[in-house]
Amino acid sequence: MQNRFSKYSLWLSIAGIIIAVGQYFTPLYNLNILYIGIVIYLIGFICGVIAVGKHEKGLMKYFSLYSFVLIPVFIFFGFLFLAFQIGEK
Repeated sequence: MQNRFSKYSLWLSIAGIIIAVGQYFTPLYNLNILYIGIVIYLIGFICGVIAVGKHEKGLMKYFSLYSFVLIPVFIFFGFLFLAFQIGEK
């Protein structure tokens, strides 16, 4: 059995995350590029769901599914940390 969707899921999710997060670290901020990164990441997420549905072997298929949960958690704790920093001043 080929792990085609698992590989697509891994690489598209990583590419989408790098493009979307890279917008915050470069002086060339463009909202359209951010949207492209998000769309690429979501395509990778969908490939991960298909890989799980087809019972492909390997752990690569879970990268996009885990990151779909971990990214909002990191954003939440980032805002929580920011609120604590603002509250102490």
